[in-house]
Amino acid sequence: MKNILVTGGAGFIGTNLVYYLVNKGYNVTVLDKLTYAGGKDNLEPLSGKVNLIIGDICSREAVSAASKNCDCVFHLAAESHNTRSETGPDLFYRTNVEGTLIMLEESFKNNVKKFIHISTDEVYGSINNGCFSEEDKLPGDSQATSAYSKSKAQADDTAMGFGKEGYPVIVVRPTNNFGPWQYPEKALPRWITNLLLVQPIPLWGEGLQVRDWLYAPITAEALEFLMLNGANGNAYNLAANHDPEITNRQTAQWICKIMNVDPEKGISFIPDPRPNHDFRYALNTTKLQKLGFKVNTHAFEQFTETVNWYTEHEYWWKLRKDEAESIYTK
Repeated sequence: MKNILVTGGAGFIGTNLVYYLVNKGYNVTVLDKLTYAGGKDNLEPLSGKVNLIIGDICSREAVSAASKNCDCVFHLAAESHNTRSETGPDLFYRTNVEGTLIMLEESFKNNVKKFIHISTDEVYGSINNGCFSEEDKLPGDSQATSAYSKSKAQADDTAMGFGKEGYPVIVVRPTNNFGPWQYPEKALPRWITNLLLVQPIPLWGEGLQVRDWLYAPITAEALEFLMLNGANGNAYNLAANHDPEITNRQTAQWICKIMNVDPEKGISFIPDPRPNHDFRYALNTTKLQKLGFKVNTHAFEQFTETVNWYTEHEYWWKLRKDEAESIYTK
């Protein structure tokens, strides 16, 4: 596996993966539509080391050209924000469901040796106690609770369907990623950049929602590991599995601590705009651990590294902050 295609490679997780793969010596091509969440500037430091193709995964011509002579496809391109999916579900279906089918069909016409589809823990829905294993994903989207997660559940089924037919497909279901290059519409970069602007963290409800925080550079490592070691036709959960679990309130308090802000002043509790949204996500990662991969779970240190990145890249996030905030004021 030497020649790699990363769809969505100018987005958040994609950018982290591209830097990782380039540093490991792979030949990397990126296919990205460069929507609001994808930034050409993300990849500028890799100029000359990455082949960037600006194109839509829903275009068979673009996908066919991009996947030619590729050994492995990492399919990350997706519409990914729950709030945006509430007002634009058709776009989520087109990109996440139809786009995934086109990616699979055109990639295998070009005899790609491995196709890694990046799904999400949200395909399982919320769980009050215990954790979901890979076989707990039911066919269809009945467990998913938003237009975003429903579209990802359907895409997950499509990819698994190809795997069951004998194609070299692996599905990865990661938890809540965070880290460098994350668009500030998402909770953690929104909170960090608010504090940098001397504005409070808007914490929804009582902040008791449980999320599994997975550092994006580690996700990149896991994706390469599964490319090399994963079994075709299988799904793998990818999670940090913090013990004890981390609530959103705890995360917000940690961010305040890292940034030397009094949480009494730095956190503003606001009514939850999505009171019926998934409360707790939890995944069983035994399958991946048995394969030989274990996640580094030092969350506080990883949050600190993330705060430092946004502090040092003010120009990057300030270009994006107004648009990111606009979805919360409509």
